[in-house]
Amino acid sequence: MRKNALLFLLFFQFSFVFAQQKVILTTIKVDKLLSMKVPENFVKLSDDQIADKMIATRKPLVAYSNPSGTIDITVAVGNSNKNPWKDKDLKLMADFQKANIMQLFTNVNIVEEKLLKNKGQQYAVFQFVSEVKEKGKTSLRKFHHIRYAIKKGNMLIFSFICPESERGLYEGTAKEVMESIRF
Repeated sequence: MRKNALLFLLFFQFSFVFAQQKVILTTIKVDKLLSMKVPENFVKLSDDQIADKMIATRKPLVAYSNPSGTIDITVAVGNSNKNPWKDKDLKLMADFQKANIMQLFTNVNIVEEKLLKNKGQQYAVFQFVSEVKEKGKTSLRKFHHIRYAIKKGNMLIFSFICPESERGLYEGTAKEVMESIRF
């Protein structure tokens, strides 16, 4: 009995250390005015890879994925200059985006929803677990850390998405990535 308990304790400690491994981040330039950090082993997706992987009305400014293609980091512009957002519209925009999120998936479990200021920039932050159920298929569950910002009249969308099963490994990395955004 003691041997089993000791083995369980060692396994638990090993799992905890493994889950807490530090991911090395590297800085990328999204464009002239925007930079952020991504894990150094992530690769930038080509236009063809983006088209194959992502369904969106607009191509993101940049998309990175881990080597197995299961985790994605994207930066996208959510609207054009024809209908510019104003900084004071962030709360309204956040409410609108929350309604969109709730409609996109079969189930949504919101983990965190808030407005915050980081390095002088205001963000609407959503962390949630989405679930998509299709008849006859295993449901697909993903963890999302999304930040929305308004800059020069445009809505910018920063997202980190991974399988929900890997949330424990990458939730901290997602936060680091998001906090590294610099205008």
